Order: sequence, then structure tokens, then C-alpha cells
Amino acid sequence: MHLSRNLVLALILISASCTSNKDVKRELSSEKDTRTKAEADKDYWEHRGKDWSKFNYDGYSGKKVGKFVGAIASGENRKFSFELSGRRQQLLEENLFDTGVSPNENIDCEKIMKRVHRSAYGECYFSKNPEHITDRDKNLANQLRMGAVHERFGRNINQDTIAEASKNDLMNPSPLEISQRLLARNGKQVDAPVINVLATAWLQAMNHDWFTHGKNSKTKSYNIDAHKSHGDFKDGMKIPATQTESEKEKALDNHGYDKTFRNRVTHWWDASQIYGSDPETIRKVRSEYNSKGVPTGRILNDGKIAVDAKNRRLVYGKDGLPITGFHDNWWVGLELIHTLFHLEHNSIVDKLLKPLVGKKICLPENGKAISKSVCGDILFEKARMITSALMAKIHTSEWTPALLDNEMLQIGMRSNWYGMREVTGISLPSLRAKVDGGIKHLISGLVGKKTLDLYNIPFTLTEEFVAVYRMHPLVPDFVTVRNQKTNKVTEKVSTHEMIFRKAKDTFGKHGSATWLNSFGTSFPGAMTLHNYPSWMKNFVAERNTGKAHGDSIKMDMGAVDIFRDRERGVPKYNDFRRALNLPAIGSFEQLTPNKEDVKILKEIYQDDIESMDLLVGTLAEADRYPGFAFGNTPFYIFALMASRRLMADPFFSDYYTDEYYTSAGIKHVQKQNMADVILRHFPEFKDRFYGKRKVFPGDKMVVKNAFRPWLPVYNDVKKAIKDMDSL
Repeated sequence: MHLSRNLVLALILISASCTSNKDVKRELSSEKDTRTKAEADKDYWEHRGKDWSKFNYDGYSGKKVGKFVGAIASGENRKFSFELSGRRQQLLEENLFDTGVSPNENIDCEKIMKRVHRSAYGECYFSKNPEHITDRDKNLANQLRMGAVHERFGRNINQDTIAEASKNDLMNPSPLEISQRLLARNGKQVDAPVINVLATAWLQAMNHDWFTHGKNSKTKSYNIDAHKSHGDFKDGMKIPATQTESEKEKALDNHGYDKTFRNRVTHWWDASQIYGSDPETIRKVRSEYNSKGVPTGRILNDGKIAVDAKNRRLVYGKDGLPITGFHDNWWVGLELIHTLFHLEHNSIVDKLLKPLVGKKICLPENGKAISKSVCGDILFEKARMITSALMAKIHTSEWTPALLDNEMLQIGMRSNWYGMREVTGISLPSLRAKVDGGIKHLISGLVGKKTLDLYNIPFTLTEEFVAVYRMHPLVPDFVTVRNQKTNKVTEKVSTHEMIFRKAKDTFGKHGSATWLNSFGTSFPGAMTLHNYPSWMKNFVAERNTGKAHGDSIKMDMGAVDIFRDRERGVPKYNDFRRALNLPAIGSFEQLTPNKEDVKILKEIYQDDIESMDLLVGTLAEADRYPGFAFGNTPFYIFALMASRRLMADPFFSDYYTDEYYTSAGIKHVQKQNMADVILRHFPEFKDRFYGKRKVFPGDKMVVKNAFRPWLPVYNDVKKAIKDMDSL
């Protein structure tokens, strides 16, 4: 009976995916969109889901079969899903562009991948599994530096559009005027009360794993002229240029792109912010330190990494910097996320991997027992794979639905990871290699054997992906400090006091538990205009070198964000939308209903919506799905790239098995969530997530998503939303 029900549900899902709909003609497959532009635009505006469902704060938590079937049975939901899924498939086929992969110079993949693992530089990922690459992607199997550190950012937009954007005036309209009149909060924060500040810290921690343009140029800079609206920069603002490619790097074929830049960390979702993107940093993270932060010269036993477990915080070196993979732009929020996953790595070693030594792992080779150091390397490598996969799963199935909270998105993001087995209990792996496009993704999700798909373009992260992750409004002006024992509010601390070299002392003032509790119960800012942190319009930014240095600059963060997109050839808002096959916005009145904002936009952009910067448009746009923290323009880049970085990574496909992760490791990734990680290392917070049942003994989880405000704040937010929905 149970199997019969599962098969029926499987057929419902396949039927829902394959059935043509008169309103949405595109199938969820690799077929090209057959609609005219007018038809596609009409479908887009009609099927954005604006009337299909009420905002559901708790969303979909998985394995609720009746709720799932009810959701997909809704006509409005089906239209919404067809439109969204079809557009994602079109983006995968039409919006991935190759900027060139470096040649395979001096790479010994036999040595690097003697044991399959996340390599230091992120290279050689396909050297051991060319047979698993699709026929379409066979020609990419020998590109050993695909996704590696120092490889170029790719593009989601063709070179002609990028070249046109590069010709635009970098300084007009004034970045300082835009920042002051459209971006600055000026002390009036608009909250995003359905999420907490931990969600803000999480995002920055993930960004550090994915991309950085590295240190700015030491020889080239730009001068942004002063503007009468901005009194803090009466002599203008000097900004160093983005680091350029070396002559050797420039020599690589860029496939027609005039502007190409390099990622100074690996492109893979490999937790490089924890471990590093080079052997030297990895060794530093794995080293033993004395109480003064001085390395002893020894590697930690059993594959563990450095962390002050007693005080539940990172180890700091003698240079005053935290021992972790990437510590640029450091602040208290990053210390919390990094500390949690340094602790989690070591817990995985102790609880999951050590019991397998001599039984499943660290087995004799060629009849001889392996050394303790080699076993330590194996434990480290497997713990890293498990930790990075857990972080990717948390981001996919928890963080993203917290910010994009509607029912179908909740289902869709969980299905990205779990596939059909999310609600049916079966995965039908035999179908994965026999179907294509969206149907395959629905059946299998994007993780697991036979899911690898590069779409014939070498994997990279892209400049457009970097651009839409400019989310500084999420940073609040203050964090409300709640004592970890009493949960009482004691003070408010400015986030300006939490950054760079101030972070260590500010963190130490209250300790990890109180800061974690405070981030879990405080609100970030909303992704809107006029909501950049007040202090960000005039502060000194610095590299975390731990000593005096010459690259500190006085800056306005909003002006920098506007300028960086222009410098890197990111198209204007409407050109960006057109490149993604989204309908252009016809007027500022269509962009936003806010009359005052329309007035300012018209003044700054001289009534020309075609000249509006991408960032300004994404913060202003009313084109948002219900429950979304940000608009649809960045969302469609996320829909493309969030999917691609899973389906293009062998460690989320054919290497995502018991053989490489261990069965205990796979189970850990699949079953654990962010709340589990927090409670494992901070068990005193159980009452921030659980409430006592009134009838039966035991606990009932109340706050299911750790990126929601924790108890007791959670109850106040949920009540406010309920009251709002009843109006």
C-alpha cells in the first residue's frame, strides 16, 4: 500500500512536469522556448504567483505529502512553477558563457587525486571521473583548472552587451549622489523582521567561500568627484581599481570579453572560507597553537582544525588575526559562523569518522598499515567534504527559503537538494540518465549520482552573480544584545564597533554564546532603497593584515558598489533584464509605487530608466514574488547559478556517495540542519528552538529554521504576521 501511494505520487510529479499548459507553452526539458517575446512577457507578468497563496511564515518543512500534492494541484501554483522552472531551464541553456580556462601546466592529478578529495587549489575535479560526464560535456573533461583558484569569473551575459556596458561613463550619474539620495539609511532602518542577523552573517560567510576579486590595484585608481548632496566627501573619493590580470593571465583567450577578472578563491562550494584555497593556508588552519597564538610547528592529530573549544571561539595568531581560511572584511558575525563550523568539523572527526578507522577508512595499503599522519590527512579530507556539503545543504534548503519564503519556493529549494524522494520516499535513479532538462532535475534533485551536468560550459562563478549579491542593506545599524543565560536585553551595539580590528575585542566583551543569542534574535535590514547602514556612507575600510598598512581607504560603501558594477562591465538594470529574457521595465512608475523614490530616480537619471544602475533597480523594484526578501531580477540569476554550482560539482554528484563521504557522513549531511549544528555546540539554547508540550512528555520544535528570529522573538513576529494576514 505504501509503495502504491509512492508510485502514484511519482506519476503525479512526472505528469505535472510533462503536461503542456495553454498558458505556459515551454516544457520542462531542453527544448527551446517556442513562445514569441510578447507571449513570454505576458506569461511572466501573469504567472508571478502574486495571487496564488498567502504568505506562509513557516513554509514547507518536508515530507508532508498531502500538503505537497495540494500545493502542486493548485492551478495557480502550477502556472507559477511552469513559468519559473521553464525560465531556469532557458537560463541554463542560454546564459552561461565561457571566458577561458587556464592550460594544464605542471598539474599532477595522479598525485593530487591519489585520494579523491577537495583539493587545495580546487583543480583536478574531473581527472578521475570523465566517464560520468555527459556526452555533451566530454570535451571539458581535460580542463583540469576548471573552477580552481585564480581562474576567471565567467559571465551570464554575452560579450556584446558587456562591451556596450563597458563604454558607459563610469562616473555619471554620480556614485556619491546615488549613495546619499537613494542608498543611505541615515539612521532610519527598515527591518526585515522575518529573518535574523545570523542570516546576514551567513550570507557574508558564504560569499567569502565563493568569490573575491582579491586586493585592489596598487598602481591604478579612480577619482569620484564630490557632489553637493554628499557633505562627507567634499574633495571627492579616491577608489583603487579592481586588481587586474597579470600579463600571463591576460594572454589566455577571453572569448571576446574585453573585461575579465580573476577569482582569488576557488569557485567551488568547498568551504574554502574555513579551510583556505592554498596548501599554506590549509596547513595553518590544521596547525596546533599555544595559548598565545604561536604555532607549535605540529599538525593537529586526527585531521582536526584549530579552534578554542573551551571558549567556543577561533584561535587568534600572534598577528591578531583569526586562524581560519579567509578573514578579510572580518566582523563579529563572521566569527560566529566560522566558529560554529570549525567546531563542527572537529565534531565530525570525533563522532563520525574516528569510529570507522581501521574498519572503513585508514585501511592498510599494499598490505602495510598507513602512518598516523596519512590517516590524519584522510580524516581531514573527509571531514572537509562532509562539512562543506552540510553548509551547501543548509544554504539551499534553509537560508534561501528563509529569505524567499513562499510555498512553492520552499518546495523547490528542498527538491533541489532531495529531489522526488523529498515527498515520495523514492528517488527513481534509473530515470536520471534517461530524461533531460527540468524533468531530470525534478526526479533526482541536483545532488546525487548521475546529476552532473555542465551544459557544455566550463564551471565558474560569474561577475553577474557577484553583482546581485551586493546585499549590504541586510547589515543592521545595531545588534540587540541578549544575555545567553537570562535572555534579557542588556544593550545595543553598533555594527560599526564589530568590524575589522575591533571585532576581536567586541566579541570578547560578551563571549560567543551571548553574541550568538543576540544575532539569533535581532533583525537585519530589508533589501530596499534608503537602507544601507548609516555608518557605511563614511568609514575607513581596511585589509585585515593585523598591522599598519597603505591600502586603507575612506569610503562610502554604496558609492563603491555602484562604481564596481560599472567598472566590471555589469549592464544597466533594463539591459540586464533583457539579457535574462525578462521583460524590461517601461518607466520609473512601473518600477516602484513609491512616488518620492520615483521623483528622486527621475532627477538622478534624468528621466531615463535605461540609464539606471542594476543595484538601484533591484532595490527599488516592485517586481517581487510574494514573501521574497529581494526582487525578481537578482532572483533569476540565483535560480540559475545556485542550481549550476550544485549540478556542475562532482562532489555533489558522482562523488556524493558512501565510498567517499562514508555512509555516516552522507546521513549527517542529509539529516542535520543549522539548528542541529547550533545546539550541538551551544546546547544551552535548546529553549530558543523548542517548547514543552502540554500533554505528552518531550519537546516539540517551534523554530524550525535557525535563520528565523529565535524564541521568544519568534512568537512576536509570527503573531504580527497572523494579525496582518487577518486584516
